Amino acid sequence: MTDTTNTYIPTIVYVEDNAGDALLLEEALREAGHRAQLLVIEKGDKALRYFQIKESARDLPPPHCILLDAHLPIVTGAELLRFIRGSTVYDDTPVYIFAAEKEYKDIVKSNMVSKESFITKSSSWAGFLELANLLMRSATAKQDNTVASATDSKPEVHAKGDLRRQDTKEQRERDSSGSQSLSAKGRERS
Repeated sequence: MTDTTNTYIPTIVYVEDNAGDALLLEEALREAGHRAQLLVIEKGDKALRYFQIKESARDLPPPHCILLDAHLPIVTGAELLRFIRGSTVYDDTPVYIFAAEKEYKDIVKSNMVSKESFITKSSSWAGFLELANLLMRSATAKQDNTVASATDSKPEVHAKGDLRRQDTKEQRERDSSGSQSLSAKGRERS
């Protein structure tokens, strides 16, 4: 007989209206060798209903990890984030959102989420693999009831590399100047 006491399959909820991105994450989880149930919800209003049902059904555990796209139809990522962080059911559930911290100033100031919640959506396969690993580290930390980061009491694992949202003054200036600064640098080198 097989021992299944330590076997679990974590649930990751991904609220994303782009089916291609959802498929890439599913494939990245599989290629990285992670066993997870990826539940993709394509609209913000459907996701809100899902989170409300999970909140009221106390005998059903919340997902192990949540990933939100900021730009969703009907109910936005910010509205979902407010609901999730306003519910004690999701207190220890890691939540990541593809958005810039500056878009969510009021949420950051309220201390509902850590800055680690904000990550950058990858445009490369390596980035999706990195995302799959980050989500699994978070889901595993929650399942094992371990601290995600020694320096932060929030449940999100600290992202590294290209996933980490760099919302520094330098990044904001670079984002706002766009290609103008790149072409100016190119002229300086010539």
